[in-house]
Amino acid sequence: MAAVFCGCGAEEQDRTVVLPPLENHVIDSEKFRIDHIQQYIGSGYAENVLCLAWGDPGTDMLCLLKKEDGGYIYQAIDTGDDTVLSSIFVDDRSLANVSIAPGGGYLSYEVQDGEEMKLIVFCPGQKTWQILHRWEGSEETFSYIWSDDGTMLFSWQNGDTGDAYKEWQVTRYEMEADPKDGFQCIVVRFQMKGNGPAWRSVCPNADGSEIYVREQLSTFGSSMSNEWENGVDGVYTNYDVESNMTAAEVMGESPHTCNWMLLPDTVTAEALPEYSETAVYPVRYTQAGLFVQEENGDLYLIRDIRSQPVKTKLISGKAGAYDPFPCVCVNGDHVFLMEWINYSMYQISGVHIVDGKADGQPVVLYKDNYESLNQIKIVGDQAVVFWGDEFLENNGYRYKVTVLRY
Repeated sequence: MAAVFCGCGAEEQDRTVVLPPLENHVIDSEKFRIDHIQQYIGSGYAENVLCLAWGDPGTDMLCLLKKEDGGYIYQAIDTGDDTVLSSIFVDDRSLANVSIAPGGGYLSYEVQDGEEMKLIVFCPGQKTWQILHRWEGSEETFSYIWSDDGTMLFSWQNGDTGDAYKEWQVTRYEMEADPKDGFQCIVVRFQMKGNGPAWRSVCPNADGSEIYVREQLSTFGSSMSNEWENGVDGVYTNYDVESNMTAAEVMGESPHTCNWMLLPDTVTAEALPEYSETAVYPVRYTQAGLFVQEENGDLYLIRDIRSQPVKTKLISGKAGAYDPFPCVCVNGDHVFLMEWINYSMYQISGVHIVDGKADGQPVVLYKDNYESLNQIKIVGDQAVVFWGDEFLENNGYRYKVTVLRY
């Protein structure tokens, strides 16, 4: 295995390294095979690199948002021949909550404009911007996630800031690009009733037609009904959802949670039965079911979540500070685990899920030394992509993107 590292400087220098298959690293190649590994190494200054994303499956394109000459530039880089395909100005204001859609077709970010906050989506292909949402007060914070095809952005308010009993929203923004008129957005909002400080998770399925929502409460208010509000108004559709809790739940005889399935296409919501006696972190909602991780690191698959949930343990967690972070593919048949071995080394493991069960123990696929691992994602159920960074002398910075195709 060989790697090429670039020197750091004011200008970014990039190299591409294509590595041979790692069959010799795979314990059982019949269960899990990595057929190609690709690495891309860049350097510069740490404060200049904000966000990275790999392009469409099977391509060599890397999407990068970076700070340059007092503004923010969106670049598409062909890692095959180490060339910048495009470099487009995005904004000269300070950006927050930056997220690049899968495939690189859209870029979302927040900016503060006076007393007002704005959620903006930028379309690099048409060099156009659109403001999706405005609100006042920086204490109200949001989380975002893109659909797998990169055309839908999902937004929701965090439950631990501001007024915890205030109504909150789960919103689906569906982008529709038009070669002549730029791009438009169809918006569906679900109005949720605040119940106090909460940990909120939103997991859309692959095409965005179903949205699983879990609210893990630390204090409780209760309400007992679901009702319509506002109906259809242009491209905006609102649905009002209240927590559907029993008296026993309010008294603390069962987990302090609420679960819903939101259905944007029909603008309806279903209250779901509880499936766990302990706090869990929803990882991904897939065709195979809902993947969740418990506080001890154990990974479970929940099937039949909308009727009679069945909870199956897939992978055991590990005691200590280095619990594995799971990443699940769109079909729910591959799980990758990012795990720190020590303060400077991490490893990526994989396991195949067959008929709702793990096919053996996770197989170690890759190890590397780096100071931090920033992100791990699965692209199109074809490759797992992760990138980390390393801080050098004189504020230098080096980042590395690794693609494991399987």
